Amino acid sequence: MCATVLAACDVGEVDIGGGGTDAPIGNSAKAMAFASTIKPLAETMGCFTATTCHAVQAPILTSFTSLQPKYTTGPGASNILVTKGGTPPPGTHSGIPYFDTAQRATIAAWIDSP
Repeated sequence: MCATVLAACDVGEVDIGGGGTDAPIGNSAKAMAFASTIKPLAETMGCFTATTCHAVQAPILTSFTSLQPKYTTGPGASNILVTKGGTPPPGTHSGIPYFDTAQRATIAAWIDSP
């Protein structure tokens, strides 16, 4: 006859500091990609200045954390940030040219990223 005894120690939860999630939302890969790719693209297109258009009205394009979920949720190809402006691209929005085909693909890929 063979008997096996398993033993364990339960010390409870040990606080090692930090807590919370692995990284704040503003530091996520998606947020960093927004800051390095999407925000500059919107800025170049004239979508916002410091106090006008999409700096103060939805979608707020000045920071990732200001975007409502409907602007960051896929599928990217059917997200309003990609479809706005009509077809064929670029179309216009508020009298300025909207994103062209390549820019829309960049935005769609960002939306679909984890």
